[in-house]
Amino acid sequence: MKNNIKLVIALALTLSLSCTKIEDKPIVTPDKVRAIVISEGQFGYGTGSMTTLSHDNIVVQDVFKTINSRPLGDVPQSLTQIGDNYYIPVNNSRKVEVINSKTYASVETMVLDYNVIPMYVAHLGGDSIVVSDQSSSAIAGSESCSSLFILDINHGTDRKIIKRRVQIEAPTFQMKVIKNKLFVGSSTSLIVFDIDDINTDSKREVKNKSGNNVIISDFSKLCLDKNGMLWALTPSSAICIDPNTEKIVNEIGVSNISTRWGNMDIDKSGENLYFNSKNLIFTINIDNPTTPATPIITHSENDEHWTTYTIGVSKENTVFVVRVLFGSITRSRVFEYNLQGEIVNRYLDSNNREQPYFRAGIFSHHIHFL
Repeated sequence: MKNNIKLVIALALTLSLSCTKIEDKPIVTPDKVRAIVISEGQFGYGTGSMTTLSHDNIVVQDVFKTINSRPLGDVPQSLTQIGDNYYIPVNNSRKVEVINSKTYASVETMVLDYNVIPMYVAHLGGDSIVVSDQSSSAIAGSESCSSLFILDINHGTDRKIIKRRVQIEAPTFQMKVIKNKLFVGSSTSLIVFDIDDINTDSKREVKNKSGNNVIISDFSKLCLDKNGMLWALTPSSAICIDPNTEKIVNEIGVSNISTRWGNMDIDKSGENLYFNSKNLIFTINIDNPTTPATPIITHSENDEHWTTYTIGVSKENTVFVVRVLFGSITRSRVFEYNLQGEIVNRYLDSNNREQPYFRAGIFSHHIHFL
């Protein structure tokens, strides 16, 4: 009996040590951060936020606000690292927030003087970045027409921030620079530009076998594999494009992918793709690309009202699954799974109850891994 009591105590101690409580008043140590979660917040209320997860599983909320003594803004969408800076498009605030990656201190707020919804950032090289735009394209040629914006990132200098505006017929989302080309996912096509000729009249579109434009899942990443091939997610397939020929060289059929909420990522080796279909996570190996029949992760939480908003593959080859509750201002739940479909870490919530997830901000929609 005594041995059993000792075993129970030891087990309880082990479980308590495996859980980490969220820090609402943070001591931020950027050099220990493993992942940064960008959350949109409540639309129109400026409650977008930045949450960090450290290698020792410390979760810190509202990091940008704590460091800079002001809110991040209204609907931050993503985070891209270029050199020593992070670039965060904040779409309903019509700006790109730039912060130092080593201190999280503000470097510059790049205000966009257009009716623009900035979404994602890609580095064109040198002092230029391109920002995609989800604006309506209903009135072509108007201020509300969707565009790509080429920005000058010579921070701390007196210059014209917007170098050039390139009008596009449809909202644009994630992008990928491959050698001398820029690939842009839009709501109606996958667009290609030469880096030195990004203009409305110079765009090209990737076509499927029928000669039609491919439709890209809005928020899904464009992934580059170990062979230099580009992968994109459509509502019914994962397609592989040769960046040199701009042709589809492989198409893997998948089903039940929501155009709006489908997401894809690739592991650090560039060998395995991961994508979500509702509460299921599937994988495709690029050396043997076949339609996956069985999910590697089945999210079995009894929370049918929650939606998988995004996924991300960490450098430790675990899959982060972000769940949000639409119609509420509840903080997102972020689950971490290994490739056997098991929860990796557990956390203590504000009531000291163990949970298989940590909380981030409201409507978390982007994860950046360090």
